[in-house]
Parts: sequence; structure tokens; C-alpha cells
Amino acid sequence: MNYKVVESREIVWCPADDRYILIIKEEDAIIGINWMQGDELDMFKERYNKVDEDFTDYYNAVEPYLDTRNDEVGKINAAIWAYFEYRNLRDEREYKNNNK
Repeated sequence: MNYKVVESREIVWCPADDRYILIIKEEDAIIGINWMQGDELDMFKERYNKVDEDFTDYYNAVEPYLDTRNDEVGKINAAIWAYFEYRNLRDEREYKNNNK
């Protein structure tokens, strides 16, 4: 039988990064991502089973620049670590500026 997946939604466990990732695709393009650090699947399904639009936009912007040796989940994990670091640096700067 010949078929084509039009939309998919999957939750992936990444033990090396200690996180669950939600990946939603349409026509093989990623249209939604979210993640949670930790291994509590029930908590992930309850609190993180929706698209993080800011991160999804970030991922789609940086994906062409990520290491092509990584598979899709590897690229998503690399983007999560970069986004996490960016937000930490931004928050530290804002904290310092607000506490001068």
C-alpha cells in the first residue's frame, strides 16, 4: 500500500539530555516543538504537551545552521541547549541592569 503521513505528533525520550521532546510535523516540516527536562512522562503530558511557539520559531530559524551530522532529534537537542543558554544570558543581563 502507498501512503503519506500528513501530520504527526510524537513524544521522544532523550536519555543523554534527560528530557522529553514533543515534535509535531505537517508534510515532514516541523510546525511545533516543546520539551521538559526530567523523566516524568505524566508531568510532561500534563504540562508540556503543547507547542512552545517561541522555541519552535527559534528552531526553524537556526535549523539550517545546525550540524548536518546530527539527525533531527540531535538538531533539536542542540537548539534547545543554545536557546536555554541564550535565555540564561539574557535574564542575567536584565537582572544586573535592574539591580544597579
